This record gives sequence, structure tokens and C-alpha cells, in this order.
Amino acid sequence: MKVKYQPTEVGLHTLEVAYNNQPIQGSPFKFHVDAINAGYVTAFGPGLSHGIVGQPATFTIVTKDAGAGGLSLAVEGPSKAEIQCVNNNDGTCSVSYLPTAPGEYKIVIKFDEQLISGAPFLAKISGPRMYSFGDNCCY
Repeated sequence: MKVKYQPTEVGLHTLEVAYNNQPIQGSPFKFHVDAINAGYVTAFGPGLSHGIVGQPATFTIVTKDAGAGGLSLAVEGPSKAEIQCVNNNDGTCSVSYLPTAPGEYKIVIKFDEQLISGAPFLAKISGPRMYSFGDNCCY
């Protein structure tokens, strides 16, 4: 299933997703929408608002036309989360982090020593998904 959402306003948004009238795991999702203007660094993606323990949480940082300055990134939470950042050579960086415990993680992104718009981001990390098959249950 694929869902598209095109916000028309800048700011904090909440998206509630349900399946068979039941909220899916992690819903409601909160995320920040920012206009992409030259000279600004922005970030977007699901890993800024939610994720699942043991699965990479991903997001993208847009630095196109931001000018000179250093980019810094930190993920702070109930456990250490290994961070990987890949320069896509198109003005964006793909970031993933691997949360190893459930809870709230703070994602701090700075450009030229200043927090980018919307930062710090708070991501709710859920425990592993549990699937039920009749009387048997597995993770």
C-alpha cells in the first residue's frame, strides 16, 4: 500500500493512518513540513518521526544551494544508534540510523552550527513487530 500526502502549509503536521479502522503501529505520525528555499538546509523522511527497533530508520537532508558551512548530525535516545550518512552528490544526503531499544529518539541536525528548521526532531521508536498465527506467536 502506498499513501501520498501533499501538505500546503509549513509547520508540524500529524498524519493518522488506519487499516480496517484500527490505527497502524506508530500512528499518528508527526512530521515537520518546510518550504524548500535556496539557502536553507531541510530534512524529510519517516526516520524523523518514527521507526521500529532493529530496522533502519531513514531520512534525507537537503543541502542544495545552502552555501558554505558544516553539517552535523546526532541521534540521541534510550540506546546508542549507529548512524550512516551517504552523500548523494546532488545536494542531498541519505541518512539511516539503527535504533536498538524502543522509546523516543532526538535527532539533532545543524548546519553552520545552527539547528535547521524543525530540529530537533523527535522520533517514536516502537518495539519489534509481533505477528500472530492462530495459537502460535512469533516475533
